[in-house]
Amino acid sequence: MKNYLIYILLAVVATLCSCSSDSPDNVEPRLLTLSATDITRTEATLSGKCSVADGVAMPRLWFSYGSDESMTGKADATDPTDGNVSLHLSGLTAGTTYYYILRSTNGTAQLSGEMLSFTTQPNDRPTLGNAEVLSSGPMSVIVGYSIADDGGDRITMSGCHIVRSDQSGSDEQTYVQSDEADENGMFRLCIDGLQPNVAYTIRPFAANRNGETVGEALQHTTSSAIVLGEAGILAKLIGNDADKYTSISLAGPLNGDDLRTLRSMAGRDSEGNPTDGQLADIDISGASIVAGGGEYGESRFTEDGVVGIGLFRSCTALKSIKLPIGAVRIDKEAFNGCTALHSITIPASVSQILPSAGCTSLERIDVSAANEHYTSIDGVLMSGDGSSIVWFPMGKKGEYKLPQTVKQVSDYAFRDCNIEKFVFTDGLTVIGKCAFYNSKVKEVVLPSTLKQLPSGLFQKCSSLTTVRLGKAIELLPEYVFDGCPISDIYISAPVPPVCYSNTFATTISNFTSTCCVHVPRGRKAYYRANKQWAVFETIVDDI
Repeated sequence: MKNYLIYILLAVVATLCSCSSDSPDNVEPRLLTLSATDITRTEATLSGKCSVADGVAMPRLWFSYGSDESMTGKADATDPTDGNVSLHLSGLTAGTTYYYILRSTNGTAQLSGEMLSFTTQPNDRPTLGNAEVLSSGPMSVIVGYSIADDGGDRITMSGCHIVRSDQSGSDEQTYVQSDEADENGMFRLCIDGLQPNVAYTIRPFAANRNGETVGEALQHTTSSAIVLGEAGILAKLIGNDADKYTSISLAGPLNGDDLRTLRSMAGRDSEGNPTDGQLADIDISGASIVAGGGEYGESRFTEDGVVGIGLFRSCTALKSIKLPIGAVRIDKEAFNGCTALHSITIPASVSQILPSAGCTSLERIDVSAANEHYTSIDGVLMSGDGSSIVWFPMGKKGEYKLPQTVKQVSDYAFRDCNIEKFVFTDGLTVIGKCAFYNSKVKEVVLPSTLKQLPSGLFQKCSSLTTVRLGKAIELLPEYVFDGCPISDIYISAPVPPVCYSNTFATTISNFTSTCCVHVPRGRKAYYRANKQWAVFETIVDDI
């Protein structure tokens, strides 16, 4: 019996020893809460570490956190690979202390590391990016700037402080931004009321309830030219000064909105009504016409490189214009009715030009020497080889002698012009119909190479008194002198040219009784014997 009890006692001791031995499944994880990192006003990263025995699976881990020690917030930590875990928090409150702790469970009890805390950064004044000049003019500038950080609070005001560089800050002016930033976060502020050719110091600023931040100074000197950083902003850049400009020089892209503004500045709005604009001299040689924007007038829109139909129609203040270097085409009537326009400068890039009527003061059309399609001779627009006239300036005065290179003259070439005497050199063989229609010409000398006159050549030339015809002339059309007070006709042809029954008919008083016909010596009888020429009472052979 005694031995039996001893055996039982030994079995119990063995069992107890077996139960108290360490098993990997019963070793609890060790949790360590680490210091928070990447702390900003609204964000922070929590970190921790979990250590487990070999062969033991990593338990589920989470962080508890909150702005007080109750830590009501809870979120799983990232999946650990080496026992290191983290949790990124956002949407925190600036200047606030947060408490946090790494937690886990062993299946029966919750395990925790040490509770730590961190404090988010407080809200601050805004942070500004560098300012830059986007567009500029003689009396205005558009400045671009960005707000890199709002400091954690709503921006209450932003804009630019500006002062003349040669003056103290006591004369500083502040321009406040009223527009929203663009999709890239850039604000655009138009500063007007400046003076041409003056240096200014411009400083962007932004403010919230924590205070104002002033960015780095930007130096800018106004000039006589307007530089557009983008199309469509001319009206904004000009502001309320549109009617003050008498001359303007533009660089940069111009779309329909910009050209509509330019039209208005030159005296005509998009609907054709007069404006108070007094813009006389336009230099857009450094600019480019681009498609886009609204209509510039008459329901027409811009095309790349095209001086469009009616673009400056009836802009009565316009006196001179230099067209964009990249322009390729000038459409018909682009300058129709520009009665004060006296000069047009055409760049090398233009390959197609259609004239405009009604430019009664136009004296010269100049063309770049590099243009391969057109040339200018004595202010007259000619084809590139000088063989034909494309556009004769109506406002030219005095005497005009046609270059010897010209072989033909187009229809209505000298219509409404102010030249008093035209001299055509030998070599011209074709002259278009109504070439002198309604012009102010008083005397015309036609070449010996011209065989016939076109219909309506001198129609409504109310000042024409003298015409000299060459020796090759063979035919005079109907009503060739209709509306002309002809006093002398000189004909070098030995044989009377063929005429129609109404060649010398006119809507004004008949001139055959007062006009003297001058013919080659010894040929008077031939003309007198011709029934069409016999209508003239006076024929003399003094040539």
